[in-house]
Amino acid sequence: MKTKTSMVYQAKAGDGVKKKGLKRSNTFFNTPEEAVSEAMALKEKMDTLYKNEIQWEYNEEITGPLNKMKILKGYLGGDKKSSAFYLQIMSSKLEEEFSVVSPIKPKNMSTSDKKVLKQVKKLFA
Repeated sequence: MKTKTSMVYQAKAGDGVKKKGLKRSNTFFNTPEEAVSEAMALKEKMDTLYKNEIQWEYNEEITGPLNKMKILKGYLGGDKKSSAFYLQIMSSKLEEEFSVVSPIKPKNMSTSDKKVLKQVKKLFA
């Protein structure tokens, strides 16, 4: 779908073991909630890949500016000396047309995941 808007959002996840970011190329969303849904689907994918050994830090504060906000981080086996896994929402203003897609939705969202969604929603309000 083509749209004209001043703000778009993108979801990114960082793999602490492979030390690279994960995201669908050129995916933009209309709302931060859609970007969080996509981020949670990426989290679900990483949890499956690492057999649910990533310990996510739900009690940590969301950090960073609105254009590059880390919403959740975790460590494989809880080892904080290792590289962190993270979920990030990026926002940017675009003045030209771009393609907006539907987010991948996670199969299951824990109550902690839903809490993160609510916190992000408040921050972007």
